[in-house]
Order: sequence, then structure tokens, then C-alpha cells
Amino acid sequence: MGKPVRNRKPARPKAATPFDKAPGFIGRLNRFMYPIAGPASLGAGHPEEPYEPPADPQCPVCHTSLSTHAIDRDPVTNRTFLNCPR
Repeated sequence: MGKPVRNRKPARPKAATPFDKAPGFIGRLNRFMYPIAGPASLGAGHPEEPYEPPADPQCPVCHTSLSTHAIDRDPVTNRTFLNCPR
């Protein structure tokens, strides 16, 4: 005789994800993780006031006023150099 027939529920189709057509390992990983982690959380979750820069910003290196510093921007390499006063 054959195996007994089990009454199984039909499998639910998988929910669509933004990564359905992404190729490769990362695409498969994202398709697997999306139902678990969900979409990215954006924002702080409450209304925020617009950014107001400080009136007198401080140097992160020497903690003096940035108005006393020289800022050099290299046009070739796009590097910015902060020269602290001595």
C-alpha cells in the first residue's frame, strides 16, 4: 500500500519584496531578510525643527573658535585641510 495522504494547507504565496528581481547572493539575502526586518525606518518618528547652525562653531580638534582657523581646499584632490592656530 502507498503512503497515507496528509491533509496539508496549501502553501501561501510569498509576499512581494523590492528585491524580487535582484540577482546574486545579496539579492537572495535581501529577499530572505525583508519579511523579517521589513523596510528601512526613516526619520526620528516625530516632527523635527529645522537645523540651526551654532553662532560660533568650535573646532573639533583644538576646541577654539573656527573663525580663527584657516581652511584650505585642494581643487585637484578635493581634500579639505583645517589649519589650527598656534
